Amino acid sequence: MPEIALFATDLHGDIHEYEHLLELGSGKNVKAVIIGGDISPFLTVLGDIALYQREFIEYYLLPRLRDFKQKSGKDVFLMMGNDDLKVNRDVLEKGEKEGLFRIINQKVYRLGKLHIAGYSFINETPFMLKDWEKSENDIKKDLLALAKKSDPKRTIYSMHAPPLGTALDVIFSGEHVGSSSIREFIEEKQPYLTLHGHIHESPQVSGHWKEVLGGTISVNPGKQNVLVFDINDLNTMKLLSV
Repeated sequence: MPEIALFATDLHGDIHEYEHLLELGSGKNVKAVIIGGDISPFLTVLGDIALYQREFIEYYLLPRLRDFKQKSGKDVFLMMGNDDLKVNRDVLEKGEKEGLFRIINQKVYRLGKLHIAGYSFINETPFMLKDWEKSENDIKKDLLALAKKSDPKRTIYSMHAPPLGTALDVIFSGEHVGSSSIREFIEEKQPYLTLHGHIHESPQVSGHWKEVLGGTISVNPGKQNVLVFDINDLNTMKLLSV
């Protein structure tokens, strides 16, 4: 029997995208839903971004995931991304303590016969929010420490930033802006599967949502897409549009 996992990233508080993802997540044979960062809305006009995001998590996300957990019993794994303010991490931690989901940043959990691990940090950018940015050297150190917590070849890694110089990290100008340390980690450790986001437009610009680095499949589904795959058979991977 297949063990289906769903992966979506960069939902940015879009309730329509959340509802679509969780509707799919309630389906037969779905074992887990993975949300790969940038979970909260980003306020583009003057206002209190932290409060705006906090209220979204408190009044929509946690109640919705509570309902999803109660009705489906499915596992949910999630993490923050570079547009999610760290000050609201305590609200997410309340949901985790309640058993609604697992926060996977720099942690490892079981997923069927495999493991799943997460990494929220991205390489440095020109953007204003810096809560989840680190130097490439620090990213490298973090990933080496994370790799010691499970066998990378039997681990699915959700890493918000994509690997540098691939079809997964291309912005509209054509420039590659991913992480060199993440690419190095993939090439050296050869994980079972890596899942990425952050660069919404990359699949559209490059024309590809999947890259193979050595023996590792790496995916950036882009925004408004859900990756569907059998965790025991990666040949089943497909994208569904919201």
